[in-house]
Amino acid sequence: MTEPTKKMFTAKVDENLLKAFKYACENQDTTASQAVRAFMREYVRKHGQADVFQHRS
Repeated sequence: MTEPTKKMFTAKVDENLLKAFKYACENQDTTASQAVRAFMREYVRKHGQADVFQHRS
């Protein structure tokens, strides 16, 4: 089995929201990247694209 290709994702976000998000992630002992990936996986599952997405631990 081959390792999935990783891509960089850039998004524009309000500076205050980003600061609050990073602070919340820190309080949960996680990184912003980990939290965004978890959100993306859940969003894909919830909105009907789970068949094209296979979660890899």
